[in-house]
Amino acid sequence: MILWPGILLERPPAGFYCIRVLKRFFQLLLVSLGCLHLAGGPYLLVQSIAWAGMLVRYTQQDGLLKGTIDTFSGDKPCALCCKIADSKRHDRGETPALPAGATKLLELIPVTVVTVSPPRFTAAPAVTFAGLDPALDEGGQSPPVPPPRAAA
Repeated sequence: MILWPGILLERPPAGFYCIRVLKRFFQLLLVSLGCLHLAGGPYLLVQSIAWAGMLVRYTQQDGLLKGTIDTFSGDKPCALCCKIADSKRHDRGETPALPAGATKLLELIPVTVVTVSPPRFTAAPAVTFAGLDPALDEGGQSPPVPPPRAAA
């Protein structure tokens, strides 16, 4: 018997385990695709396509050994390989170009350095309340010695 939220069942509903397995599969798939993207996955996919095309083209012309060497040496890149290299270079270092209307926004950015001084300490005046005797707050009266016993 399985204790279900609020219900005691003989067995779980049909398809329960299938749903859990599919949910776990999609979670792992999503995490794997995210990691692949962060590691440069789109470039790797396009570069693999470019290498496959170059390998086919170069092996038809010069044979398998020479075609493989030409493909992966980097001496004879194809047009797609050059575009991939330009895209990687652009993503690494350069900032994207600003739109035409963005130059006016650059004039609004302050050029001078703004400094903020730290806050200064000022002593606060003592707070007094009307109607209260400050001597009581300081412990002016002591409790009776010995303490009174409760009447039985």
